[in-house]
Amino acid sequence: MPELVVNTLLFVFGAAIGSFINVLGFRYSVKKGFKDAFVGRSMCPQCKTKLEWIDLIPIFSFVFLMGKCRTCKKPISWRYPLGETIAALIALFVPLQIGFGIPALLWVLCLWILLLISIVDFRLKIIPDSLVVLIAVLGLGLMALKYFNGYFDGLVQSDGISFMGTHYITFRIGVSALLNHVYSILFALGLFGGLYAFSKGRAMGMGDVKLASALGLWLIFPDMVLSMALAFIVGSIIGLAMMQFKKLKFKSNVPFGPFIAAGVTLVFFFGYDIVNAYFKIFGIF
Repeated sequence: MPELVVNTLLFVFGAAIGSFINVLGFRYSVKKGFKDAFVGRSMCPQCKTKLEWIDLIPIFSFVFLMGKCRTCKKPISWRYPLGETIAALIALFVPLQIGFGIPALLWVLCLWILLLISIVDFRLKIIPDSLVVLIAVLGLGLMALKYFNGYFDGLVQSDGISFMGTHYITFRIGVSALLNHVYSILFALGLFGGLYAFSKGRAMGMGDVKLASALGLWLIFPDMVLSMALAFIVGSIIGLAMMQFKKLKFKSNVPFGPFIAAGVTLVFFFGYDIVNAYFKIFGIF
């Protein structure tokens, strides 16, 4: 099958999944969880008109309708096409990054779940335990796959283990890839658990602690360190920008799940390039 056709199908399929992720994320409730996500047809939140097929085509409908409801002409939230586009890009670029196979499938699922977590956390400032457990279970599956493919045999290597490429060899602790995953989990647990305990839950929620720790199954040390550093950097930039435009106050409670997701995604796609650029700026290498 021609590469263009495959990439187009991946993008379209990803956009469709993104539409489903939007439904799950925007219908999730603290009391009922995802139970209401599967009840009833989608409707305009303004005029309550049930949406027809022309309104439900991912990305295209938003563009075709010029960002407005077909019935009441009220604006459609930009969050819907954004979620669909991100999910589509994940489906397209993950296989291009690490090749087709089970690892790519698992990573696509992981990033899709992080997208869903971001939507829920942004709306309700909560990270569902069920999604954290799902990430942990899939992460154990990825760990098992690495084990049976010989990635934990004690050899000093970077391919298939770290998204920092050869920089992994510089920053790893010892030569055991398996132990570096353990260090990754301990780092995330210590960092976020410490912030949670020190601030008594004001600076960081327990959901963030659980999510970061679960991601230690996906990102090896030092990838986890870079990922969390980027999460704080992205969070700081967006937070300052929102305060500048008076969308946020200094002491406002900001959901951190989306920034954790952003940090993981940046490391997955650009980990080596980010570290390499950092070293070049300071003339280290």
